Amino acid sequence: MRVRLTRKLAERLDGVDVSECHVGDELDLSPANARLLVAERWAVALAERRHRNQGRPRRERRRKRSD
Repeated sequence: MRVRLTRKLAERLDGVDVSECHVGDELDLSPANARLLVAERWAVALAERRHRNQGRPRRERRRKRSD
């Protein structure tokens, strides 16, 4: 689960090591750790990025005209 660190007052927040992180960084954490940091207001959850066809060209469907 992805979160954005909103504040940092220590190198470990509720047992989660953030020593290499800065406020504003996006972190990829386990769901349990992410929920913990969000609940304690150390971070905010980020929307999941779900792009089914990322990197693939879009297919255009053409309708056949029946005149």
